[in-house]
Amino acid sequence: MTVPKERRPYHAPRRAEQAAATRDAIISAASELFAQRGYAATTMAAIAEAAQVTPKSVYSLAEKPRLLLLAVDRAIVGDDEPVALLDRPEMRDLMAAGDARAQIRLAARIGARTLVRLYPLYRAFEHAAATDPALHESWREYQSQRRADTAKVVRAVADAGGLRPGLSVERATDTLWTLLGWHAVALLVEERGWDEEQVGEWMEEVLEALLGPVP
Repeated sequence: MTVPKERRPYHAPRRAEQAAATRDAIISAASELFAQRGYAATTMAAIAEAAQVTPKSVYSLAEKPRLLLLAVDRAIVGDDEPVALLDRPEMRDLMAAGDARAQIRLAARIGARTLVRLYPLYRAFEHAAATDPALHESWREYQSQRRADTAKVVRAVADAGGLRPGLSVERATDTLWTLLGWHAVALLVEERGWDEEQVGEWMEEVLEALLGPVP
């Protein structure tokens, strides 16, 4: 009787690297096209051409709605690592700072960098959600998560004594969640020519004016 040989695990690092490179190329191409053309005008064929891959490779990664969400997720945190925004080192520093002015300064810097990178895709996302049932619920979920993240930052500032008397965390959260979105940043960047540093300075001023007094 012949004893079958134990199969060794098959490792293909080169294949894994190629798959990761293909995924990166597709998401990068989708991000650029969604930002430039919008969701409706961006086709899967155009994404494949821009990524220099076959349409089959694009569809193998994701359908068009999911591709948009992958592009948005990357833009929110700046990479494809499976680490939530609030678990990132800078955000952890912000939450642990214990000093309202330092927290606001960090929040403005992080917020400016994120929104300048994100707003073209968020515009495409919002417009697509108005007509595409596959994205409508996702848009609402993302806005709910954005409000929850805003609330955690406001609560940290409040715990450090950074809210003016009579201003509740709920009211401050609703105000910031409404005002500091993609629309305002798009106007400042596209119509006024502001860069990320100017957006950050403006966000810090807005945060101080809305939340104050800041110790």
